[in-house]
Amino acid sequence: MTQVTEHPVLAAMVRDLKAALGTRLRSVVLYGSAARGDFHAPTSDFNLLLLLEDLGPSTLEALAGPLRGWRKGGQPMPRLFSPALVGRSVDVFPIEFLDIRAAHVVLHGDDPFAGLAVGREHLRLQCERELKEKMMRLREGYAEAEGRPRDVRRLIAASYASFAALFRGALYLLGVEPPAANDAVVRAFCDRAGLQAQPFESAARLRRGDEALTEADPKSVFARYYEQLERAVGFVDRLPQGGGDIR
Repeated sequence: MTQVTEHPVLAAMVRDLKAALGTRLRSVVLYGSAARGDFHAPTSDFNLLLLLEDLGPSTLEALAGPLRGWRKGGQPMPRLFSPALVGRSVDVFPIEFLDIRAAHVVLHGDDPFAGLAVGREHLRLQCERELKEKMMRLREGYAEAEGRPRDVRRLIAASYASFAALFRGALYLLGVEPPAANDAVVRAFCDRAGLQAQPFESAARLRRGDEALTEADPKSVFARYYEQLERAVGFVDRLPQGGGDIR
């Protein structure tokens, strides 16, 4: 963990942000795989959330310089929040905020997620909605692939992390503290939901570029993966509705 968080790319970004924004920069928070200890250099990147004093045009313009170098290095666009926006967004982004709350590293400033409470019903609705939306995109992608092996493999590999994130949210609904690594999250969810884990393991191996799977029939891999995802949607659909916070 220490080696990742002290990466020169992160140090340079924090330095550039402080120089460009001064006191308007309230916090820089690292989240995602690097904060969870699940960072794999070939496929992972650095996810940042910037807490800014305000989100007005002048503040956004001041970000241009730091972001130019950050994006040029292939890193994803940071999430931009103000303190007020964090408070107003808990009901909209419960999965994301729970994920960040569970594993994050404050690189600068105060911790905006300390003591943050997430509503259970908001989380359930997001899990259900996004699972169905991701399944819709998966169907569309498979139709567009027209059975081309390379495209089907890419589709499976690209979708894996998104479904793992939703399974992480579903584990919170089940009262289970999710593991750090995506693969462990998927196994834990499969165990609770009565799903077969093997199709997801194949998807994870494709994401890691496992050469052993390149000779497998991708349509058969997709069919098994798709079947278990359909069952996952049905399982989340049947979860009871209820209020209260997840703390």
